[in-house]
Order: sequence, then structure tokens, then C-alpha cells
Amino acid sequence: METKKLETGAAPQKLGEYLSRTREKAPMHAGHGAGGAQSVRKDDYRGHEIEIVTTYKILVDGKKIRAPLGVDAAGRVHCHSLPNYQTASAVDMVRALIDGFPEEFEPKPTQRKSRPASRRKSRSAAKKGSKHEH
Repeated sequence: METKKLETGAAPQKLGEYLSRTREKAPMHAGHGAGGAQSVRKDDYRGHEIEIVTTYKILVDGKKIRAPLGVDAAGRVHCHSLPNYQTASAVDMVRALIDGFPEEFEPKPTQRKSRPASRRKSRSAAKKGSKHEH
């Protein structure tokens, strides 16, 4: 790149204008609300304003996971948990999460369910009404 062009483009006023224009076209940051990860993409095409809102609810082994997924304007999926990855689909990204964080997806050991308290009477109650002897 030419030094003069670089110097002109990096001037605070020029750079600020460029970043403002770029921000307006850039996809918004993914939201992480209670409904799951949400991605908003905006574009202008032939005078039309396009807005695409994508919300993900991801279940692995029947359990909801919170994976901050986002989609760029080209449809590539990214995730804050794996910042250097982009995949062609949300399914591929969840597979990468399982491979990258296997300990998070291991089955939890099942706890033995405690048995309900027996229905037998206390010793004092048993003595009062029972003629049974040991």
C-alpha cells in the first residue's frame, strides 16, 4: 500500500467516518438472553433493508446448553467459546464444542435415589399398640 494513502486513511476524521459506515453494515453482536443465543444480520440490497434474526436453542443429550453462536453475513457460524473456528452450520459448531470441551458433555454420575422413610411406627408407638415380641 502507498504510504501517502495509508497516512490519509488513518487520519482520525477519515478513519472515524470509515468505521461508522462499516459498523452500520456489520452484523450485530449475538445476544445471550434466556431464549438462547441470538444473532442479528442486516444488509441493504437494491434499496431494501434486510434484517435476519436467528435464535438458537441447543440441546445435547436432551439438556439445554448455552453456546453463544453467531452467524455472519455469509452464513458462517462462529462461537465465542471457539473464537478461531467458523463452521458451515450450527450442527458442525456444536460438534466442534463437543470435541473441544469433552468434559462438559460427559454424562453426570447418577446419584442413588434415597428410599422414602419406612412406614413403620416409632418404638414407643409400636410398644403401645403392638403385642408382637422379639
